[in-house]
Amino acid sequence: MINIIFLGTTSGVPTRARNLPSVFLRYGKERILFDCGEGTQRQLMIKNLKFMKITRIFISHWHADHFAGLLGLVQTMELEGRKEPLFIYGPHKTNEFFEQYISVGYFDHDFEISVQTLDEGDVVKCEGYKVTPFRVEHGIPALGYVFHEDEKVRADMKKAAAFGLSTSPKIGKLKAGKEVVHNGKTVKPEDILMRSPGKKIVYTGDTRQTSNIVKFSEGADLLISDSTFSADFEKRAHGFKHMTSKQAAEIAKKANVKKLVLTHISRRYQETKGGEKVLLDDAKKIFKNAVLAEDFMEIELK
Repeated sequence: MINIIFLGTTSGVPTRARNLPSVFLRYGKERILFDCGEGTQRQLMIKNLKFMKITRIFISHWHADHFAGLLGLVQTMELEGRKEPLFIYGPHKTNEFFEQYISVGYFDHDFEISVQTLDEGDVVKCEGYKVTPFRVEHGIPALGYVFHEDEKVRADMKKAAAFGLSTSPKIGKLKAGKEVVHNGKTVKPEDILMRSPGKKIVYTGDTRQTSNIVKFSEGADLLISDSTFSADFEKRAHGFKHMTSKQAAEIAKKANVKKLVLTHISRRYQETKGGEKVLLDDAKKIFKNAVLAEDFMEIELK
């Protein structure tokens, strides 16, 4: 099971209703953040999410609204006696930016912080899943990320029983891709195994509409997309290197994703009653299974 919790869904400046960008993902023992805007650790506390269990943080780009909460979170981890390593990833110059950032003020840490600069073509392989970065267009080095659960492999017990393998440890060898001999018969993995793709979640970060997002979002269970502006501000969105909710929906449709979440909402739509609805209406004209993110909104993928 994968849990996604939206900790911040506004753009640029926090508002009373929306914090700065951050998405929390829970998978098995892993706790992952995609971006860490100002106020993220307080959002974690409000939602009663154990920030000390966060294992990895993926920064989409080094604009302050996407990383300014990082220093406070790391310092709190130190004050609370963290011992486990923390892994931080990001685009070009992430190592240099983080070194400068963490050096602000008098601060030390007794736990390991592993920082890695990523680019398209890299893969962060972890237990049960991988995270793949891809390039987006935002005027500075910026990345989107694909969280992809490993393929699920299970035995068809009716087929296994036909070979007399219903309780045999040889099923484990078959799952490892090896042939086995049982009761004088050779059994191949494809004789009894069923395979299904793992869940796929895409986070765009801040970006213009590009064909590369379509490519990396293909068949995703969930696309979390920059949707800063409404359709009537498409020219402005392009100039500021962001997307409209309509453009996000176009990507979702082309990529054949299952669900679209609109986030990074400009405060211009939050300052008038019902103003945000135009974003969702624009998207739904093209892609029906779209929702507008709210702070603390939860999505569960089984």
